[in-house]
Amino acid sequence: MKRTVFLLIFLMISASVVQAQGRDMRRANRHINRGNLDRAYEHIQDAMEHEEVLEDPEIWVLKGELYMQIAVAEEPEYRALADNPVDKADEAMKKAIELDAEDDFMIEIQQLMLFLSELVFNEGVEAYNVENWDGAADYFYRAYDISKDFAAKDTTTLYNAALAAELGQDFDKAYNWYKDLREMEYDDPFLYSSLSNIAMHKQDTANAKQYITDGRERYPDNLDLIFAEANIYIHTGDTQEAERVLDLAIQKDPENPGLHFAFGANYDQMSQDTIYFSEEEREFAFEEAVKAYERAIELEPEFFDAVYNLGALYFNKGLDKFESAEERLRETQDFQQYEQDEEEVLDIWRDAQPYLEDAYELIDEDHEYFTTVLISLAELYLRTGQEEKFDEIRPLYEKYFGEEGEMME
Repeated sequence: MKRTVFLLIFLMISASVVQAQGRDMRRANRHINRGNLDRAYEHIQDAMEHEEVLEDPEIWVLKGELYMQIAVAEEPEYRALADNPVDKADEAMKKAIELDAEDDFMIEIQQLMLFLSELVFNEGVEAYNVENWDGAADYFYRAYDISKDFAAKDTTTLYNAALAAELGQDFDKAYNWYKDLREMEYDDPFLYSSLSNIAMHKQDTANAKQYITDGRERYPDNLDLIFAEANIYIHTGDTQEAERVLDLAIQKDPENPGLHFAFGANYDQMSQDTIYFSEEEREFAFEEAVKAYERAIELEPEFFDAVYNLGALYFNKGLDKFESAEERLRETQDFQQYEQDEEEVLDIWRDAQPYLEDAYELIDEDHEYFTTVLISLAELYLRTGQEEKFDEIRPLYEKYFGEEGEMME
């Protein structure tokens, strides 16, 4: 008889626990629907104090929905309920899918996963905008992965993931994702130039050439692919073949200053790329950039972008040489060599000066790049000891940067 009484008491306690769990989940659901996220959070926390509920997919569905609502809430008190709510929602939904073997919550899960994919994608955009490349790649790929559950492969999001991975120098991830996109016949010429660049980074010249060949077949007039093909020849030491490829492109529209500027900008970027290119290759790219910018300016003398870029190209080269000279002096204490290096740097900065001054004259104070040109010119004058020249622009410089040279509000 005592055993029977004990069993009845146990069953009554178990039933009351189940009722409490169900009551907390119902209340959490009701408060989520009403937008009372703090109350919903409390009820979910209460429900999850019982181990039994952790095997119930419903609690994870509710938890996932709550964190999604927290992620988009405007009220600071709701946003403060959880750090990284999108990540927590993602974890909760994975658990819900795992436990919902009978598809009892299939419709709710599908609806929430569609919402989650947007939130995850937005997290990727935010990470990308602050140059958190690893985070952006992971979020974009997760958003793409979610899209596959709905039989809709979001190739644009996968491309974003690959691009972020490439920018973050996670070349293995980027390479694999780009190759997946190629198999899906993703329509973007940058895909092929990226594949080629990464293959070159992996010292796989054969595949690098093949990717460019494939890309050129699909996009025969695309400048980026032309540049990428020329870069392969530069990398392999065949500068004559590189120049032949570039000349073919120029021949199509030799009087187009924009085309010459594009060539200059490409080689400008290459001349500063220490990841993919050697010092010798960067020097070749510098000379090609100078020639292309000069030709663009010859065709259109008031082409601001070409004028300023050429000045900045010279200035940055001088700055690189200056920093190298400083480092060499610290290592060798060879002051005679340092004097020679210093004179070479000054010569390069003198080459930059007329272009930066012309760029300054070509724009008004309301131009979006006015302060960029102003600070470049001021820095050049100060580094070359031209105090009188600096005094001419000092009022404007101090207006924007103050006496200490810091950007004013």
